[in-house]
Amino acid sequence: MKRIQSKITLTYVLVAAAVIAAVGILSSARIEPYFRSQLRDHLVSQSDVLRFLLEEEPKASRVRVNAVVKRFAAMAGVRVTLIDTAGLVLADSDVPLEDLASLENHLYRPEVQEALAKGTGSSARHSATVGRDLLYVVRRVEPSNSSGYLQQMEFIRLSRDLNDVQRSIGEIRFSIFIAGLVVLLVIAGVSTLISRRISKPMEEISRRVEEIRSGNFEQHIEIRSNDEIGQVARAVNELVDKLQSDIVELRKLQRVRSEFLGNVSHELRTPIFAIQGHLETLLSGALEDSRVNRDFLQKAYQHTLRLNALLEDLIDISRIESKEMNMSFRYFRLGDLLELILAEKQPAAGQKEIFLELKPRDDSGEEVIGDKDRIRQVMDNLIDNAIKYTNPGGRVDVEYEIHDRSVTVSVSDTGCGIPKEHISRIFERFYRVDRDRSRELGGTGLGLAIVKHIIEAHGSNVNVSSEVGKGSRFSFVLKR
Repeated sequence: MKRIQSKITLTYVLVAAAVIAAVGILSSARIEPYFRSQLRDHLVSQSDVLRFLLEEEPKASRVRVNAVVKRFAAMAGVRVTLIDTAGLVLADSDVPLEDLASLENHLYRPEVQEALAKGTGSSARHSATVGRDLLYVVRRVEPSNSSGYLQQMEFIRLSRDLNDVQRSIGEIRFSIFIAGLVVLLVIAGVSTLISRRISKPMEEISRRVEEIRSGNFEQHIEIRSNDEIGQVARAVNELVDKLQSDIVELRKLQRVRSEFLGNVSHELRTPIFAIQGHLETLLSGALEDSRVNRDFLQKAYQHTLRLNALLEDLIDISRIESKEMNMSFRYFRLGDLLELILAEKQPAAGQKEIFLELKPRDDSGEEVIGDKDRIRQVMDNLIDNAIKYTNPGGRVDVEYEIHDRSVTVSVSDTGCGIPKEHISRIFERFYRVDRDRSRELGGTGLGLAIVKHIIEAHGSNVNVSSEVGKGSRFSFVLKR
């Protein structure tokens, strides 16, 4: 029977190890591109700062420019290279001023050529000049109107040592490994307990059968289920009953039979109570009671999904549905919040030439009660969706209408609309009306599910009206 317990435990552990390994590999594979993308964006931002500093000194000399470059590089922790229209290096934070003339022409470097074509370029490679692996980001700048040393500058190149990135990635991967190992150990312990609960009744039956085989016919197993274990117990009980009947027949004496049954009744009481106590404890979480097994397995499975760190949406919907996300209900000014959100969304709307407007624009000072951060999350999701599914030249309107004891908030767009047969399902997790377009636009399929749960936690519902080709309107009510 130990073999059954070992097999069950081994199965759970192998499945858990496979899941943890898959999550770890997937997370590890996505870490380096993410870090490089973040580093690239950071270098682009720093290049804008450096450009601003250089523009403040239009008549700077060669020595002054190199001093500014070196000081900025030291403060920002980057390498800075200024390149002219012909590809010659005007300044480099890691190269002495007198050695600049010996540097190779940079015009045909990959990142420079990309910047020449697109305005911004990047590449990662080993630098022979400084002897390190670097990530290069180049911004092409408009020709300067200055009469100083920077008159011919056309490119600003910033680079960062990739060893720092690799070190951070290594630390994260090690943390993922440790967390996965801890989770695996927890699963091993839980699976051992579950397998013991499943196999222990069979051990008990086996022990009783062995006693019966040895001649102790006063054993009786309490039947608590209709599964395979219950069938075995029933078969054993039937065997015991048959043997008892045979004994009664053999003795052919009513008195002996009565005494025997009396003894059986008396002697069975203690072992039956003992077996009942064991089975009540062991079978309370047996296989037929899926809630117990699923509870242990579900908890273990939820810890492996938080290392993939993935997608944040995804973490929010789990916390909401498991009621682990606490809401902080307070009064706040709705108009102020909406104005702030729309200000943040204007760049995204502007890129698609979408007119984004708040109605009414005047702040009435009305306050609503709710979790301000979660309502912000709701509006972020609704406005982002409206912008994503509205064609260039369209409009998105955010409105709030004040009533006696409530405020109705709505987001309307002139987008593609939602077919009627899909409206009842759009709040389901991972449900997509148009899967190909949703993935292309970067949706996770969890946004509206999060919106639904947050609004329901505020004692309201999300109402949807939509017409294909004309647009959609999402609205909900908050208490004043």
